[in-house]
Amino acid sequence: MDKNIVKPITLIRQEFVDTLVEEINNCQLPMFVIEPILQDLLDQVKAVAQKQYEADKAQYEAQLNAVEE
Repeated sequence: MDKNIVKPITLIRQEFVDTLVEEINNCQLPMFVIEPILQDLLDQVKAVAQKQYEADKAQYEAQLNAVEE
């Protein structure tokens, strides 16, 4: 019997959030310094997510075209 246990994305997400909050709380930087850092990170994440979306869409469309031919 296969015993691979996959952690649900919701648990992984919450652990990530908890880690971020802990790091922010322990970094000894004031919030006015943290805020632009987080904004820069958010901008980078959005750009990567958009690129991933475009790549996934192109791959999906290519697969649809291959099936139709």
